[in-house]
Amino acid sequence: MKSIEKRLGAAYIRVSTEEQTELSPDSQLEEIYRYADREQIQILQNHIYIDAGISGKKAENRPEFMRMIAEAKSTPKPFSVILLWKYSRFARNQEESIFYKSILRSRCGIEVISVTEPLADGPFGSLIERIIEWMDEFYSIRLSQEVKRSMKVNAEHGKLQCPAAFGYEAKDGMLLPKENESACVKYIFEAFISGKSLLSIARELNDHGIRTHRGNKFESRAIEYILRNPVYIGKLRWNPAGRTKRNFSNENIIISNSRHEAIVSEKIFNQAQNILDGAKKGTPVPGQKRSVRAWISGLVRCASCGSTLVFAKPCYYKCSSYIRGKCKNSQHIRAELLESSLIRKIKSDSESAGEIVFDVVSQSSSQGGESARLESALRGLDARKKRLQEAYLSGDIELSDFAPLNAEINCARSRIAAELDSNCRGSESAETVQAARQAADSAIKDFDPSAYDAETSNRAMREVIERCIFDKERAGLEIIYRLDIKDDRRL
Repeated sequence: MKSIEKRLGAAYIRVSTEEQTELSPDSQLEEIYRYADREQIQILQNHIYIDAGISGKKAENRPEFMRMIAEAKSTPKPFSVILLWKYSRFARNQEESIFYKSILRSRCGIEVISVTEPLADGPFGSLIERIIEWMDEFYSIRLSQEVKRSMKVNAEHGKLQCPAAFGYEAKDGMLLPKENESACVKYIFEAFISGKSLLSIARELNDHGIRTHRGNKFESRAIEYILRNPVYIGKLRWNPAGRTKRNFSNENIIISNSRHEAIVSEKIFNQAQNILDGAKKGTPVPGQKRSVRAWISGLVRCASCGSTLVFAKPCYYKCSSYIRGKCKNSQHIRAELLESSLIRKIKSDSESAGEIVFDVVSQSSSQGGESARLESALRGLDARKKRLQEAYLSGDIELSDFAPLNAEINCARSRIAAELDSNCRGSESAETVQAARQAADSAIKDFDPSAYDAETSNRAMREVIERCIFDKERAGLEIIYRLDIKDDRRL
């Protein structure tokens, strides 16, 4: 009797930390093996891909998933089918699910099958698959909402729900001071209050071989984060939107009393806050020089990643993210060349008969928050569109898959762009905008950095320039000017 040749298959398994209803990796694999035996599918050990404790919202955050996709594209084809316990293991985002399944099917000839959710052949089966994907995404959204609601309640009751801050260790849901680290925290506060700068404190810690909990060297912003963290006075801070980052004054942040031991007194903590708040407002800080190096400091951004160009020895301005290894492109330029180029560009813009590019900035806080939200949405759509275009150009998806997704993105982008434009300009009269534009034009024409000190000139330019973008590859320098519009009706 002639033996049946088995097809080669792969198994993808994902387990997230937030769900209690899903099977363990071993249980998922057992279900997959049982299906594979019935359907004469052979799964090799090197074709088992497991992402444990990882959310399914973003594919790029799942290393084994991305490895599987990369290997699926190789020649010869390593397997002809990918087996899942449920379609929800493949993705919790319908857009990403469609995108990667299109790549696998159209370019690689690889099926994606749920071993517990059989589908009929033909269009009806495809429809059911889309419905399952939509239900999975809906469930993910609801689950996320429930998790956030639970976390908010825990935060309000002072329960620990994040990794221990520097200076502490977590045991049985409680924070306990770590002797050596807590001494460092005390020193950071005392040194800062006595007049030492954030940078000098960071350098001292690094010179003594002290590292953050992640094993990184200290930077100025890491020291500031410690100084701003109320955990050191026996409180807990939680941001519903995610990591606090630098937005310490966000009104949505919950700060609650906790039972853990404080490392510094409230008096010392408040002293540090007053100094930091004063520095933010431009008030001189004892022992810290606040003067800028040059009038262009903080004005110019990298065309590749948007990070600020900072001064680097001996005489260059470089992308700050490139210096930290986070930007792939070395956007750098000699200091004197950047200054002279920027002056020429400003003068050229002021004398040009053409239209100068302005960004309308409303002084209404509510309007500004809405604009930031809309701009963030636009950036997300642009990223999606770029990824879709790259997939189509590389042959990963067919035109029939590309066209409707591209049209959907374009439609959404047009709607949000119109809303953003209306948010920025719609409430302002033509006379108001024209008056502001004339004032900005006048400031540009009158600008002379040689007539003032660097700090004064820097402040003057920040009032006029919204952002300046340097592109080394194109030898280009683009300036978008700031157009402030007061919205007194909202005050």
